[in-house]
Amino acid sequence: MQEVLTTLARWFDWFNRGLAFIACALLVALTAAICVEIVSRSFLDISNLWLVELSEITLLYITFLAAAWVLGKDKHVSIDLILERMDPNRAKYLHLVLSLAAAIVCFVITWFGILTVIDQFVSDIREPTVMAPATFWITAVVPFGLFLLGCQFLRRGVRAITGRPLSVSVD
Repeated sequence: MQEVLTTLARWFDWFNRGLAFIACALLVALTAAICVEIVSRSFLDISNLWLVELSEITLLYITFLAAAWVLGKDKHVSIDLILERMDPNRAKYLHLVLSLAAAIVCFVITWFGILTVIDQFVSDIREPTVMAPATFWITAVVPFGLFLLGCQFLRRGVRAITGRPLSVSVD
């Protein structure tokens, strides 16, 4: 059983690392597109109306694609001031309780997010913007990212209660 869990954890880390790489690539591409927009607007008097909309969508994707990886590295916002002053045994249980609470919140939002995405897909709702994309493509990253984040919170809670480091250092 331990071997199966270790293999699953390795695949989960690999998957999250891949999503973080995609998020980084999106950030680089967005930065390059904005630089090109600045140059084309300044020197050629050409403006791309769709760039602002694409920037908004890309920033949403970057956030939710990389969130689970960031938590796995223990780089999310935390309450270090309180935890450093606590007894290590109490801190371990506080990490467990907070991780479980965060996982529950992530999974509840994931459930309602999936229902929303399905409704948007069935209703063929589109954004009233220049690009007019199907809304479900924009919304779908939220439940996807929060599901992975919820799994990472569960994993973090298990790591805390077993006394293992909270960050996953398998890079």
